[in-house]
Amino acid sequence: MSASERDEKPPERILSAALHAQAAGGAQPTPEAQAPPAPEKPPRLPVLRVLLTALLLGILAGGLAGAITLL
Repeated sequence: MSASERDEKPPERILSAALHAQAAGGAQPTPEAQAPPAPEKPPRLPVLRVLLTALLLGILAGGLAGAITLL
């Protein structure tokens, strides 16, 4: 066995050493890669306005139907 064959490490050991170095702080992330900015809130749906419009239209339609039946 030659010296170069003894010094070569199997891929598992190279990967393990790289992961240990990274876990120990060998590779620092750039500031841009730390956390994406929070997304803006989507616009709210006009639920209250739609409910009030439906209520008013229902009252109007009920009143009109009542007036027609009384005639």
